[in-house]
Amino acid sequence: MRTHRPGTRCPRARVALALAAALAWVPGAVHAATLTASDFALSAYASVGSSSLTLDSSSLGGFFNPHECLCPDTITAVVQMTSAGQTDVGSSTIAVSFFLGTDCSNSATSTSCSALGSQVALTTSQAAQATLSGSQVFQSAAGSTTVACGTLTAGSTTLWAFLTQDGKALSFSLSQELPVVTTAVAAPTAVTALPSNHGLLVGWTPPSDTSQVAGYQVLCLPRPVQASTAAYESCGLGSSGSDGTVMTASDETEVCSAEVSATKTSVRLAGLDNGTSYTVAVISIDLSGGVSPLSPQATAMPQPTFGFFDKYQQEGGTASGCALVPHSGRAGLPWIALAAALVVALGCGPRGKSRRGAAAASIRRVLILLLAFSETASAQISLDYRDADWPQSQVQPQPPTLDWGVELGVSLYRPAVDSEFSNCAHPFAETFGSSRHLLSEAEVTRYVYHRFGTWGVGLRGGYYRVTGAAFLADGTRSGDETALSLIPFALSLVYKADQIPGLRQVPLIPYLKAGLDGVVWTASSTGGSPSHTGFTPGWHAAAGVALGLNFLGLGTTNPGALADPCALFFEWDYAAINGLGFDNLLHVGDSTWFAGVTFDL
Repeated sequence: MRTHRPGTRCPRARVALALAAALAWVPGAVHAATLTASDFALSAYASVGSSSLTLDSSSLGGFFNPHECLCPDTITAVVQMTSAGQTDVGSSTIAVSFFLGTDCSNSATSTSCSALGSQVALTTSQAAQATLSGSQVFQSAAGSTTVACGTLTAGSTTLWAFLTQDGKALSFSLSQELPVVTTAVAAPTAVTALPSNHGLLVGWTPPSDTSQVAGYQVLCLPRPVQASTAAYESCGLGSSGSDGTVMTASDETEVCSAEVSATKTSVRLAGLDNGTSYTVAVISIDLSGGVSPLSPQATAMPQPTFGFFDKYQQEGGTASGCALVPHSGRAGLPWIALAAALVVALGCGPRGKSRRGAAAASIRRVLILLLAFSETASAQISLDYRDADWPQSQVQPQPPTLDWGVELGVSLYRPAVDSEFSNCAHPFAETFGSSRHLLSEAEVTRYVYHRFGTWGVGLRGGYYRVTGAAFLADGTRSGDETALSLIPFALSLVYKADQIPGLRQVPLIPYLKAGLDGVVWTASSTGGSPSHTGFTPGWHAAAGVALGLNFLGLGTTNPGALADPCALFFEWDYAAINGLGFDNLLHVGDSTWFAGVTFDL
């Protein structure tokens, strides 16, 4: 009888234990996850022209239509593993068989379905694919190899994917229904055409169902000198046979617009002849590249148009502008650049009058003083902040260390262009209306002195733009757009009363601003007339209040901490930007409010 020494094991037991451990370690050998349909995704794509269209619930509703029947595209079926499937599959081998049919059972031997190629391997890094022609979809839906595309019958077929795991069929399948429709995409309605200079502004109402609309194009007669490229497929439209008197999408020489986005309802045509009457119609382009029937037609004649600046001059406006050359120096000298622009602009006015010469000289002196003040006052004076608002028992605030402030704001602005006229003319209001429009602004302030409050020099810039329809010779509106754009700049002396008693309890900081302004303005029109750009100097004064947000629990308001971390501001601004006494400059000032947020850097 064989005995074993204490502490040893039988060799057979050790081998069995090692084999069991190895089997447990091999991925997928035991405890393999059960695969479900959620581990896989079936998709279909159509190659339409040079693009690929995903055939999903939003596009399948009308894709397989009469046009697709006549001009079939290549369809690609794709099966991929989901993120969960990539984990659950382990080391299993997956294969996919694709079928097309209306009644496929979960079997690769189904006789009621057509196989789409042979079985394809599917891995975590590579999808399984099969291709078919759009014509196969119509044949499967009709149950016949012969399909009359002109007399389609509504129906559907289904794309199937059967999967095997390690050669064994899985208990589920993937499928996607492919519906066949008998109608084309609907045409737009309520088409309008307005004259513009060498063009037309064409508008329309979209069809009630836009789910199948990929875009629009405009056709016109007489044909344009240079036709636009058709964004639709002429396949299936037949020969045009057009002699230029019949409007038809089959004649691509009648296309007079680029493709217009499905979300837009108008387009401005260009390159047409003034004085010639044009008839236009709009077509919808569907997702398969087919077109709708023609929309109702509209007729209009291109003719010269007149923009805002033309009307301004017709009413007696004298502004002509002065060309400004962009400053090419270092970006670190914005104040000097602004001062130079103002001085140059003042020099563009008429000469010979001593009052104007004296005004220009005075402005130059003020600019020099402001610049000198902002550059030399960097040595700040140490202050004693002890007052009744800060008891001696409390830790005294430290002198301010923040030297810069930033302000971001908006305003509803209306430039006082019409204030130039004393003859009851209102070219701005007649062109753009009397409503105010958004002006956005940003200001950077350099705090330079802290005695009796905080003093600084601020540089502000902004942007404003208003648009309206240009005019025809008879005063009616045209299809062209005219616009006035303003780029205002301001150099300001800023005072903030941040050392008043009670500020610690009520964080309201009153402030004042005053300084010089300059506005670069541009009047333009889409009608082809030249744009006019000019520069108008002026001055401004403003009063406002900033509400520190420290009361929200972000900290206490200390002297010198104007917006730490931030504050809301509201100010009333009077801007007399009308030339500083010079004539022949566009009046672009206004009295209005600004509001926004300000914070320290």
